[in-house]
Amino acid sequence: MTWRVQWEPAALNAAAGHLKEDPLGVDTLLRATDQPVEDPRPAGSHPWGTDHRRLRHGSWRILYRLEARVPHIEHVGRVPG
Repeated sequence: MTWRVQWEPAALNAAAGHLKEDPLGVDTLLRATDQPVEDPRPAGSHPWGTDHRRLRHGSWRILYRLEARVPHIEHVGRVPG
């Protein structure tokens, strides 16, 4: 079975908001969100409550939940720096 990533609209809008200032960073983010497809609990991810995981990737923080083997990206953000 092939997994796919489902982006919630708010997370997609947050990522798109960084496209103009940092297109390479957004590309890095998109590649990072593929990690839960191959491994639902990749290195650098931690439980966040009972249903979610938080993945750190460089300056990005990604909050996702797994539902029926589909990672749902619910929130993305950047650490200032």
